[in-house]
Amino acid sequence: MLAYLARRLLWSLAVLAVVGFLTFTLTYVLPADPARALAGIRASPEDVARISRALGLDQPFHVQLGTYAGNVLSGDFGHSYKLDRDVLPLLLERFPATLQLALAGVFVELLIGIPLGVMAATRRGSRFDSLARLFSIIAVSAPPFLVGYVLLNLLAFQPQVRFDLELFAIGGYEPLSLRHLFLPALTLGLSGLAYHFRLMRASLLEELRRGYVNTARAKGAHERTVIWGHALRNAIPPVLTQIGLDLGFFLGGVVVIEAVFSWPGIGQLAVNSIATADIPLILGTVLFGTLTIVAANLVVDLAYVWVDPRVRMGARGR
Repeated sequence: MLAYLARRLLWSLAVLAVVGFLTFTLTYVLPADPARALAGIRASPEDVARISRALGLDQPFHVQLGTYAGNVLSGDFGHSYKLDRDVLPLLLERFPATLQLALAGVFVELLIGIPLGVMAATRRGSRFDSLARLFSIIAVSAPPFLVGYVLLNLLAFQPQVRFDLELFAIGGYEPLSLRHLFLPALTLGLSGLAYHFRLMRASLLEELRRGYVNTARAKGAHERTVIWGHALRNAIPPVLTQIGLDLGFFLGGVVVIEAVFSWPGIGQLAVNSIATADIPLILGTVLFGTLTIVAANLVVDLAYVWVDPRVRMGARGR
């Protein structure tokens, strides 16, 4: 088990290193000149060159890469050109908003997708199964920004409650505010629940065909016990993997959702950094997003080993 964990950690570090290298290379070859952007349109070439030297942008590629890698390893993600703040505190400041939205989105996915998948699998071929599959196709086909705009327009003229308080806010952010969280979380959940539905349905159908299910039924076990006590437990591990992928992706910053609902998370910060050619902030958001994705998948891999005895035995043997 420890050897398995060590291999997963080494693999995660390799992924971070590759992503960091590729992102740094792309920002290095960008046509945008951060020094020119900071100096202004009317700045002289001498001023631009002075700023470039101060930022270390006049150094060769390998020197800049080595300096950045060393700084990151020491916990320094650089200094934002435009915001005039250290990048890491900025990311940590935005992370709670993204974390809140990511957890809420995953909750909506699970709340709707898994029960739909279980009911569709146990009613295979029925009208409910057909309608649920049709709904999943529509949900997975609709772009998230379109779902967001539709929900915004549907609820723009929402009924008012006492004291003229709106039921749901159509933009903005307040920590732990259900009014502000409802629409972006629902949009995020609707965009991803189809994967959980289809995976849960297929996984449970596969388990229901196995011999141990027929044995349990032959012994007189109640159908509810067969499904919820035996088949469902073995059908869950693939869904756990999808949860990890979704959570990691959401934590990395859901750019479209955060832009539509003016949600001040890491995704919105990434968009602003690209628009202003803020190289340290671009590198920081990408690297931080990759780190959260890798960490989430590592946790899910360990949970997978713990939940599924077959995987656990395989991990012990490696």
